[in-house]
Amino acid sequence: MTEQAHTPKGTQAAPEEATDRQPRRPRGFFKSQAWDWIRIILIILFIKGCLVDQYTIPSGSMEPTLQGDPNFLKGDRVLVNKWLYGPRIPFTTTRLWEWAHPDRWDIVVFKAAAGQSEHATLVKRVVGLPGERVELQNGRPVVNGQRLEPPVDLREDVYYYNMQDLLWEAQHAQSMQKRGYFVALLEQYPYRYGVIDAPEFLEIPEDHSFMLGDNSLNSIDGRHYGWVHRDQMLGPVFAIWWPWSHRRDFSGFTQTWWGQGLLYGLPLMLVLWEVYGYMRERRRRKQMQSNAWDAAPPKH
Repeated sequence: MTEQAHTPKGTQAAPEEATDRQPRRPRGFFKSQAWDWIRIILIILFIKGCLVDQYTIPSGSMEPTLQGDPNFLKGDRVLVNKWLYGPRIPFTTTRLWEWAHPDRWDIVVFKAAAGQSEHATLVKRVVGLPGERVELQNGRPVVNGQRLEPPVDLREDVYYYNMQDLLWEAQHAQSMQKRGYFVALLEQYPYRYGVIDAPEFLEIPEDHSFMLGDNSLNSIDGRHYGWVHRDQMLGPVFAIWWPWSHRRDFSGFTQTWWGQGLLYGLPLMLVLWEVYGYMRERRRRKQMQSNAWDAAPPKH
């Protein structure tokens, strides 16, 4: 008769366990990781939507101030202060509240209205302000009857063209290629705003600005598509951060302690927060692994 092993009454045989058994990953592991990523994404959206963001200059319309080139090593990348005009709800034109208003000669990044440009985001300089009457004469803006001189760093380089200037350039072009360029410009992108002597083309409505490119002959700007509404404006450019050889601070913002804190402190805080979360999760997993091994029944 075959002898059978019996276990004492009221006890259960311990299940055999594989020697290579590993504790199961905690059920809440993926959930906690998901919440960590959600928090990081929300922080990034808040910073990019309400505080500061970077943009690439899409064309040469702001040269020599800003160099436009799709090549990462050549084209300027600028930092934009999104807080100054009032924080916006991300992906919308709705401002939570309003702070400052655009000043003359500010370099501003804004969203192009439908049909204005092949680029969704543009950068130009504020020349005319709400309620003003602006006209371009002899390469300079005349605002409410007063001729304005651009900032010192622009006076040698900028000349704001009107229709008469373009016609003169087309008639005196030294080559057929240049003449063809000016003729095409006149036909495809006729100058109207700040040029045609009529109230609808000279008087800037409330909450709008007149925006022009520094590279006047190679800029499709407010002379063609008109006034830019305040809600389209994302914020003023305050620095070029890349390429390294082009870096420039337009406002003095990066020289202040709070400017340094925003530019370097916030990214550092995000990195430290991520490292802290990783180390905390790593300790928790080790502790749960240790507890699982301690709770495992002894092997026989």
